[in-house]
Amino acid sequence: MDRLRPIRYNELVKKIQRAGYTPIRKSKHIIYFHPQKLITIPIPHKHSRNVPIGLLEKIVKEMKISKEVFNKL
Repeated sequence: MDRLRPIRYNELVKKIQRAGYTPIRKSKHIIYFHPQKLITIPIPHKHSRNVPIGLLEKIVKEMKISKEVFNKL
């Protein structure tokens, strides 16, 4: 089983966009949408620290991809 490593918010956004998600709305959170999977994912605004591992695992689960695939993005 692959583990997620700590990443910065900028890197998370790049990985989400490489997975085919596009930003559709910016409010308290930036909302990303995948047109083929019809999935929307809210991402909190950038912070100076890394994304907490719990939040990162939740985002990967919502994206419906494995941790291995996410790490390779």
